[in-house]
Amino acid sequence: MAEAMTVETIIEAEWQMKGYWTRLRFPLQTPKGGWSDIDLVAYNPEDQHLVIAESKVRGPKKDVYAFTKYTQERYGDILIYDEDNYFGFLRHIGLACTDGAIFKNFRSMVKILTVQLVSNYYISEDVKEDAERSVRNRIANKIPSGVKLRIQLETTLDLILKIMINENSSGQGRRYGHPAIDIAREINRYLRPNIRYAGRGAQAIDTIKKDLAKKIHDVFLVEDT
Repeated sequence: MAEAMTVETIIEAEWQMKGYWTRLRFPLQTPKGGWSDIDLVAYNPEDQHLVIAESKVRGPKKDVYAFTKYTQERYGDILIYDEDNYFGFLRHIGLACTDGAIFKNFRSMVKILTVQLVSNYYISEDVKEDAERSVRNRIANKIPSGVKLRIQLETTLDLILKIMINENSSGQGRRYGHPAIDIAREINRYLRPNIRYAGRGAQAIDTIKKDLAKKIHDVFLVEDT
């Protein structure tokens, strides 16, 4: 549960930085009277843009599952290959788009719908368009007419890097009050430090910058395999 909640928090951080309203674990009642939930709902009222996001991290802590051109040629369509391990949440998309589930009148509130999966599922760029098309085709008939559908299939790393990039370019000086964004803020501090009181001359500042860069390099060094 803790790992899944961490991924949900990372997704929430991305949309909050873009000015969206967010809610984690949005409850969704099934037609049989049971309950499920949407990992994250985000909404921009000005653009009438709704985001339905699923977080999914499976397997041992260092595992990254891949869908590449090789996988596609050998096993076919990503949804057939996946067998609902990652994409099972799609069965609830139609329900989320019915009146009374998220909005009383869905069509009056939503002009753009983004369905997002954030996971440890790496999808290579040469098959990403095909994968997104497969997801779009699976749920297109469940989306009310007139609503523009977008699909985002990303890794947790993709989102972490986007949050760091967006935080670095943000003009906000104070803390954000969101754990994922504030962690990105602190990492950015040492990636691009503005050194104070180091001593006279550029050499003193340069020495500290090199030391900080080495610490980061030593931790994030990717080993060849």
